[in-house]
Amino acid sequence: MTVTARAFFYIQQIEQLTRRRIDECLQPEGITAGQYMVLSLVAHQEPISSADLARRANMTAQSMGEFIKTLETKGLVERRACPKSRRTNLILSTPAGRKTLVHAESKVDNAEREFFSCLSTEDIANLRFQLSRVRHAELERLKN
Repeated sequence: MTVTARAFFYIQQIEQLTRRRIDECLQPEGITAGQYMVLSLVAHQEPISSADLARRANMTAQSMGEFIKTLETKGLVERRACPKSRRTNLILSTPAGRKTLVHAESKVDNAEREFFSCLSTEDIANLRFQLSRVRHAELERLKN
């Protein structure tokens, strides 16, 4: 009997390796891969509530709250009261957060190029397309 590693196994290993690579390249910026993801979401969706951020990042509200608290302590995001609802705070990036994100994007671009250097441009485009299909299908399944 031959044993073939499951696709799930490879995906899990690649996720761990990419997180490590992103953490390494972002260390000089003082943020982690998770903080980078949240900062990027905030910058591209602001103003946005913590609950909406959690949904977009597919994490619990409690986990998102911890990320926001850390980014706020670092001066990279800020909370403002929502004009439509007193109970809701909106999250926005600060000038320091936007500057950090620009530097981080450049470093992640370089890390991604190095990480996938074993693949052709066509292979990378195909990989992105296939991963996007799987992600979309699973998100649709979770809605039902």
